[in-house]
Amino acid sequence: MRPTLLTLFFVFTYSLTAQNSLNITLKGQSTFLNDMNDIWGYTSSTGREFALAGTTAGVSIVEVTNPANPTKKQFVQGPYSIWRDLKTWDHYAYVTHYNTFAWNTIPDHGLLIIDLDSVDSANPTYKTMNPVIQTPGGIMDTLKTAHNLYIDENGYAYLFGANVGNGGALIFDVATDPWNPTYVGMYDDYYFHDGMVRGDTIWGSAVYQGKFIVVDATVKDSTITLATHGTPNAFTHNTWISDDNSVLFTTDEIGNAFLTAYDVSDLANITELDRIQTSLGTSVIPHNAHVYGQWVVTSYYTSGVQIVDAKYPELLVEVGYFDTSPSFSGNGFYGNWGAYPYFESGLIVCSDIEEGLSVLEPTYVEASRVHVVVYDSITRAPLSNAVILFDRTSDTLQSSIDGLADAGTHLDVMDSISVKLAGFVPHRSAYQWQAGVFDTVKVALLNVNNVGTQDVANSAVVLQPNPNNGIFQLTGIENGTYQLIDSKGSMLEQGVLLNDWVELKNNYAHGSYYLRVQWETQAKTFPVMLLP
Repeated sequence: MRPTLLTLFFVFTYSLTAQNSLNITLKGQSTFLNDMNDIWGYTSSTGREFALAGTTAGVSIVEVTNPANPTKKQFVQGPYSIWRDLKTWDHYAYVTHYNTFAWNTIPDHGLLIIDLDSVDSANPTYKTMNPVIQTPGGIMDTLKTAHNLYIDENGYAYLFGANVGNGGALIFDVATDPWNPTYVGMYDDYYFHDGMVRGDTIWGSAVYQGKFIVVDATVKDSTITLATHGTPNAFTHNTWISDDNSVLFTTDEIGNAFLTAYDVSDLANITELDRIQTSLGTSVIPHNAHVYGQWVVTSYYTSGVQIVDAKYPELLVEVGYFDTSPSFSGNGFYGNWGAYPYFESGLIVCSDIEEGLSVLEPTYVEASRVHVVVYDSITRAPLSNAVILFDRTSDTLQSSIDGLADAGTHLDVMDSISVKLAGFVPHRSAYQWQAGVFDTVKVALLNVNNVGTQDVANSAVVLQPNPNNGIFQLTGIENGTYQLIDSKGSMLEQGVLLNDWVELKNNYAHGSYYLRVQWETQAKTFPVMLLP
């Protein structure tokens, strides 16, 4: 969206060395004299790749076939606007703009159509359309501006937030005659700031109501609202459906908001699955999210672009990011406007309002996930409020009332997990993160009430070294018996002390165990760590 403001145009240069990035590298850049807004991509019949870049002054067509050397091919001037949106059908680009000012000398374009076959010509081929449309109330109105548009797989263009009616969705057939689209119907129950369409279903963003709206557009001149649902920060900017049409992703264009996933397989029972923010800063505003296979690529104003693995949408995991806007951080409508991830080459092109076009090369990795279950080793009851720490990923979690906690990471490494809860013996063990897997780890904690005690005379009993590979020395006692117990409370072996030494009979996997030692009428249980 971005508030209306006038800006001075200038070229700004900066160093990329201090940028934060994960699994994304910069391949090339191109700057503009005007601020950028939205972006889309186009691949020609010969495989050439182009960024279609909106600016406040018009549309720039930039070839990125050689990503290290982005080349500006054409520019189509338009009315001054800080909002432009672009989509393609066949070899045509369709462009909308939103706000205009009284001092503009260029008429409102309505719908701008650019023939992309003219990209190598001396001058681009384009035209504008300003059709007269009848609203549901019977008023005849001329299309002048629209905030956004989307073109579905059937060749229907949906113009959102137009100046006609309430600004819902104006529907045009672009497949039959791409150079001369035909108006075929509208949805006008809500103002849509943005939206996307698949299979004749509109997933609309009713930004001012803070809801996404699901619309049946099978009959273009008789659309029907199917469902509505609020989003976490009540300023619904963007929606995008998963490839299997079962999960919807939304963003709220407000500081400290989320990318949120919903199960929409049953429109009568829409449920939120998970929500996530960028790790590059607090109070950052998310803008546009696009589904790319199992990943979601999202632009954040002051924190660049983020890649989230949504293979398991109930636990969204950040697996990549790149900050295109190092000069800004936190809240504010500066920085990255949009990110287009659909080139066959795998490149992502980003439009940064102040910094220009960035051509990025992502590495899409699958996240590692684990479902941790914490329970009492004796009663088997779930344990809430247990503190769970993964050393390598530095994740600290707390178990729920059901003893559950979920964690995810972009890493695929050996780690260690420790679990602590007041009144229970701490647990520690090795853990292997596995890319693409949603693992389950069960942790049984031993209540201290079940741990043996010693009398005052033997209060100085000490076991050392700990950890080790199975041979311990005890100080403070000489004769007795021992039991080795695993984290689930099962006895693994038992034996006698050899003078003041315990020597285990078997080799055990690296992890946390309990060594219960009994002498005379006393007993004590030591948490021990065995090494491989």
